[in-house]
Amino acid sequence: MKKTIVCCYFFAFLFLNACSSETTAEQGKIYNHLTLAKDTTLSYALYIPKNKYAEKQLAFIFFDPHGSGELPVSMYKDLADEFGIILIGNNNSSNNTEFMEIHHNFLMLLEEIKTKYKLDEKNICLWGFSGGAKGAIYNAGAQNNIGYSIYGGSVMEIKNMNCDYLGFNGKQDMNYTDLLAFSMQNRNNPRHFQLQFNGKHAWADTTTAKEGFRWFLLKKMQHKELGENKEIISASSSTYKKEIEKDIDEKQYTDALLACNKAIYFLSGLSDVSNFETRRDFILQQPQYKTQLQELQQTVQTESELKNKYQADFFSKDSAYWKKTIDGLRSNAKTDQSGMYDRLLGFISLMSYSFANRAFKENHFNEIQQILFIYRYADPSNPEHAFMRAKMYVLRNQFELARAALQEALKLGVDRSRIANDELLKNL
Repeated sequence: MKKTIVCCYFFAFLFLNACSSETTAEQGKIYNHLTLAKDTTLSYALYIPKNKYAEKQLAFIFFDPHGSGELPVSMYKDLADEFGIILIGNNNSSNNTEFMEIHHNFLMLLEEIKTKYKLDEKNICLWGFSGGAKGAIYNAGAQNNIGYSIYGGSVMEIKNMNCDYLGFNGKQDMNYTDLLAFSMQNRNNPRHFQLQFNGKHAWADTTTAKEGFRWFLLKKMQHKELGENKEIISASSSTYKKEIEKDIDEKQYTDALLACNKAIYFLSGLSDVSNFETRRDFILQQPQYKTQLQELQQTVQTESELKNKYQADFFSKDSAYWKKTIDGLRSNAKTDQSGMYDRLLGFISLMSYSFANRAFKENHFNEIQQILFIYRYADPSNPEHAFMRAKMYVLRNQFELARAALQEALKLGVDRSRIANDELLKNL
């Protein structure tokens, strides 16, 4: 009997100890790998802000192209504190994952976080970059009541017209003209708006990303899903007035017009926007605005023609041609105000990545070395070309070269977990 009582106490102690070890997420602390209770192969990053939004529990769920949920969470944690919005980074969405699998994994994540963090689907916004942008758009409103999505670096056709969409388009992003065309196609869609910023193909910097936080709150106020926060409305209006006047003073009229349109779109129904409408009319009458618009249209046309040429030349031209072409683009980029030459360098990088991926899948190993030469020369700081070269060398049984390429990839910032999960590289 005494033995039985001791055993009962022992198991009770183990149970209580196990329960107490389940840590509740702390405010102000980043968690980069929290596993789902129903499937421990799935995980997410988390940041609960130090200050909660006063009225409701709100959250962003991020889709990174490489499945690194921690990256945007770490970047935007200070903004989360400022606006009181929870950040959740989806670790199970990446460029090489099929949409249906991404969708299944997301629904599993959504089910858990709704309960665990008391989140309503209507108070969640999906935010993705590059391939992750497509994942965010695809999942917004798909078997859920999420009505807000932000994209950057890439985009896909909008099928759910009951959602509000905000786009970030970097002026040095190789996909700039594609996103610009997408914006034009959606110019009559009242639930879509696209912002431009000075940036390359990457998650938007924190100054730019702040607009995503503002947009989410202001759109929910417009839809009467949140009460009007006079402080946020007033601060946004003041910020946009300063931005517009700065652009006008610097005679950057196309940027000033975009800022006016943003202010009107973000603040209509919440604040008097007549001043922004007056400034917009002033800008449209400026001869320099018309000149700048014509220059932009000419740049877009030239860029489109060069992209077509580079695609046609990719396999027909030798290394000397590509070295000369890339050197020329890099030299012109130093003095180019339009961002076109930086975008073209990015386009060659993206084209190389796509062709290399296809060559690996189709076993066209004779093409890979030339592709990776172009990739590395056009985008030397990108870890992907080194990662791919390591795989190429393993397939050729050149293991020392593979290790050296892998070390280069690590120095350039490749995630170690990708190496650990890659069949060709994990044993190096």
